Amino acid sequence: MVRQIRNQVDKPNYTTSIKIRIHKDLRKTVDLCQKAESAGVSWITVHGRTTDERHQPVHYDAIKTIKDSMSVPVIANGDIKYLCDVESTHQLTGVDGVMAARGLLANPAMFAGYEDTPLECIWDWVDISTELGTPFTCFHRHLVYMLERVSSQPERKAFNSLSSTSAVIDYLQNTYGTLQDLGT
Repeated sequence: MVRQIRNQVDKPNYTTSIKIRIHKDLRKTVDLCQKAESAGVSWITVHGRTTDERHQPVHYDAIKTIKDSMSVPVIANGDIKYLCDVESTHQLTGVDGVMAARGLLANPAMFAGYEDTPLECIWDWVDISTELGTPFTCFHRHLVYMLERVSSQPERKAFNSLSSTSAVIDYLQNTYGTLQDLGT
């Protein structure tokens, strides 16, 4: 597939990347990555778990082995939940960068140095979602992620039971306040 893209797009600065999960047999993963590199991939993102693993620890040793066998940049994915995880992942694997998924869902301001989602970010999401007409389930689900670290169990239970955008906005105003309440 990488070779086909490279053959179809005649632009020297056009990048092509892949994202993979590791295979139980690490040799197969390394072989796949090397074939992708030979086909012209620009970089490879490696999720450090197999397809059967969900919340098990990331196999940093496998990511390091892949990184050590490649000349193109390798990006690590898996368990980047806090900014400090970026540095520890780099130290363990030597990767060229990281990809964060659940960590950014929980805290979209993580790379700005915030430990938890700031209230301003939450209200920005509310404004963007209401302006764009984001479907309620998507709107609510993203807020569930953002509030998880700062909410108690009873607060999460109450929030999860909300079924309309107006109810969510009322809840947020009553529980956390508005930006005007904070003087911003």
